[in-house]
Amino acid sequence: MRTLNATLAAIVLCLAPFLAVSARGEPLQPQEFARRMSMSNLFEMEAAKLARQRGKGREVLEFAERMLADHARAGKELTEAARKDGVEFSQSLDKAGEEKLAALRALSGAAFDPAYLSSQVTAHEDALELLKNYAEQGEAGALKAPAESTYPTVRTHLLQVQSMTSQ
Repeated sequence: MRTLNATLAAIVLCLAPFLAVSARGEPLQPQEFARRMSMSNLFEMEAAKLARQRGKGREVLEFAERMLADHARAGKELTEAARKDGVEFSQSLDKAGEEKLAALRALSGAAFDPAYLSSQVTAHEDALELLKNYAEQGEAGALKAPAESTYPTVRTHLLQVQSMTSQ
């Protein structure tokens, strides 16, 4: 049990927010929003693929499938909007994202599901903050509409995963 608690604590620490708005509350530029949003989306999709392989609980597996479908759709919309605004989405994770995935990959069995769900709470909180900031303060352009329209879906995801972690 002590090992499981230590593992979960390490994962929680590893999942520190990396999508936060600048400390001064300044609006993000389109390229920075696109970079952060693409890494968020990519992390959630890669984590969902892992959950599909390693998850044990029915709710976890269903949530992972929902993440894959919804994030594929959102990623496509955001990528098209970014292209219209002349910015590119990142096609790979940064070091922090890779470390988060590595922490999940290191787990299996009963330890995986709670760690995956915890990672999704953090990821969705961060994504929600990022979308809210850009929808409210970002530059006018093609990226603004999908930031606004994606917000309710991400909020629903957050509420769903929070509900699963509180059971």
